[in-house]
Amino acid sequence: MRVISGTARGRSLRAPPEIRPTSDLIKGAIFSMLEALAYKRGIEPDEDGNFAAALAWPRVLDLFAGSGALGIEALSRGATQAEFVDQARDAVRLIESNLRVTDLASQARVHLAPVTLAVPRLDGPFDLVFLDPPYDVTDAVASTLGLLAAPGILTERSVVVVEQRARQSAEGAVGPLPLANSRHHGGTRISLYAL
Repeated sequence: MRVISGTARGRSLRAPPEIRPTSDLIKGAIFSMLEALAYKRGIEPDEDGNFAAALAWPRVLDLFAGSGALGIEALSRGATQAEFVDQARDAVRLIESNLRVTDLASQARVHLAPVTLAVPRLDGPFDLVFLDPPYDVTDAVASTLGLLAAPGILTERSVVVVEQRARQSAEGAVGPLPLANSRHHGGTRISLYAL
């Protein structure tokens, strides 16, 4: 597993052995979808090499972060700040290590807490939220989307990205954000919520 693009391109990331990290293929699909949405909104990359999606959504929240690969990819592409939440101490240590390896630690905060406790205490709003819970926790997506719908977490310009098993159906909306796109990639469903 590695960083695909941006300032930390090619740097290897480690993942806890007990988690299912987002593959480079899925990560590439997610960021392609985000770039396409940013272009659709009239945002283009800048001269400094920042990607359109990073300019559109500079403040990132990575929930059930695992290795931190999604939030780190967003920072590498030009996002200005990312917060990572995971309840496993080993995962938090690896996220912190991966941030140091990619020289992105100064732009990040890592929280050791269950998502249900962390989200209400975070200082929002966030522009881009990644939600990639363990596939075997079947109610995690719906319950977390409910937390994200609380006032102050998202804005009407925010985007939420959900990664789940392909056979699971996508929720219809997250607060004010309807389901904008949902695709299958092998055994994975990627869903984007945005206006």
